[in-house]
Amino acid sequence: MAVRLTRRDRQAELLLSPDPDDHWWTLHHTGSSTEKAWTMRFGARTPAEIVAAATDALTTGPADSMADPMQVLEHAGWKHPVRDHQISSPDGFVAVSQHPVGAMNIEVTAHDGPWASEPTARPAWRAYFSDHTPPHLTAAVLAGMVSTEPLLRDEKAMVPFLRYSVRIARDRVPAHQAEYALWDRVDRLAAHRTGTPLPPQPPGGSLPRRTR
Repeated sequence: MAVRLTRRDRQAELLLSPDPDDHWWTLHHTGSSTEKAWTMRFGARTPAEIVAAATDALTTGPADSMADPMQVLEHAGWKHPVRDHQISSPDGFVAVSQHPVGAMNIEVTAHDGPWASEPTARPAWRAYFSDHTPPHLTAAVLAGMVSTEPLLRDEKAMVPFLRYSVRIARDRVPAHQAEYALWDRVDRLAAHRTGTPLPPQPPGGSLPRRTR
């Protein structure tokens, strides 16, 4: 079953179409008189925060971002190998390739576990950005990739081989913090769009959930 979200002006849509052999998430813009059409696609295991970085940037509009999104990776210590159009993460798990005409591919791998006699890299997730993808969207995704902020995950629900390519720190998280995270996100995006400041959050907790 596919889920399709369409912007009010019908120029942009987010499509979730679970397909184990193809991309799951597709963010597409049909173009306009001042903007050419573009597409961003994300694989099945792409972290939700990475997809959200693109949709947030599309919602909030251009910010003060770098003209060349690849500079986000360079400033984070990523290195160019022999081929100038590709840049790799310091641990070698991520490779980002930028085509001369502007399209970009992201390939993320992970080790298959410590029990293997010769550990090899296995595909974790991938993404593709077409020509004419707005630079601030690409930069937002790359910034999310290099972020050191911890991600909230249920360790038992993680794909086994991914556990050996990430640093796991166990901690107790209050139930209300996880439950209200979505509402906080929606409120903050709405406040950014309207310019209305949010009230400060109470110490150690999120804002109360809205009621109807």
